[in-house]
Amino acid sequence: MHSITHAIGSIFQPLLDAVGWLLSTFFSIIPNYPIDVALLTLVIMALITPLTVKATKNMAAMQALGPEMKKLQVKYKGAENRTLLNEEMMKLYKEHNVNPASGCLPMLLQMPAFFILYSVIKGLTNTVNKGAALPYSYVGNTFNPNGSSKCEQATCALPRYVGTNTSMYQHIVEADGKLQSFGLDFSQRLLSHHSAVWLYIPYGLLVAAAVGLQFLQMSRLNSRNPQAAQANPQMASMQKYMPLIFGLIYLNVAALLNVYFVVSAAVRILTQEILFRKGLTQAPIPQKAIDTKERVVPKPKTTAGPKAPSAGTSNGKGKSNNADDTSPASTDESSVAKPHPRSKAKKERKPRAGQSTETE
Repeated sequence: MHSITHAIGSIFQPLLDAVGWLLSTFFSIIPNYPIDVALLTLVIMALITPLTVKATKNMAAMQALGPEMKKLQVKYKGAENRTLLNEEMMKLYKEHNVNPASGCLPMLLQMPAFFILYSVIKGLTNTVNKGAALPYSYVGNTFNPNGSSKCEQATCALPRYVGTNTSMYQHIVEADGKLQSFGLDFSQRLLSHHSAVWLYIPYGLLVAAAVGLQFLQMSRLNSRNPQAAQANPQMASMQKYMPLIFGLIYLNVAALLNVYFVVSAAVRILTQEILFRKGLTQAPIPQKAIDTKERVVPKPKTTAGPKAPSAGTSNGKGKSNNADDTSPASTDESSVAKPHPRSKAKKERKPRAGQSTETE
């Protein structure tokens, strides 16, 4: 097990060193851990923003399919049609190139950065026990990064991923492995033991802000198309409870990591709003595809035309009792090709035939 852990650590070692170097660079300019992590978060979000944009577009396309998904659920309702419903759903997703797991993708995108930053913060606060060798000397409030000594107290700070010549390294050593800013130790978590009750408040506010911003992101996205939540309640409930699941993580990590979650969620919300306002997430569904998915059986065609009156139905005025004077067929002159043989015009020709007989 140790060999596997060591192998994984060696793979990510360049990334850990790069993040540590970037943090120490920010600290040399602004010696404040939360601000430095916020700046680091902006850099990370700039790198993964293309993935965030793609995920947001995918979620918008998923919401656009909400009415069609509802039709399929109505058509194939019942436990006996569950398999067929799933098959039709997958066909719908594939046809419109939609990933059904897109609702959770923006949150999951931050997990690799979270693990890297978690490892870096854990390395920065690394300590050793009394008697361990140190790559520096710290005697009489004098820090010498080029000296070497042994730990002469219960624990001594031995930061990782940053150089011994950096100001961040010296600051952590002088603080005995603590990340002190704004009067708080940002290496501590909400569930840690604090010396005063009021110290729990700022840690709790960071956790609440991280969870609340993730709720806000999902609610803003679902408000764009409320039909999607009705058509896919499973995905809606997953999006609803996912921030709470992440909240359990926020309770048990360093406050400095919660700064990362707060800033990253704010950046995602801003990116999402820009995409929607610019109309870059519009994913119209072709009408033909919608009609095909409905599978409406066409009704047999009926030819509309004037009905021929039956024998003996003439009212003496040359009009049929069965004719509907208000129907479009009776008023459309172009639909009548020939006069009826029993029309009034035919009756008027009979005297002419009789006159010709008398003449003869």
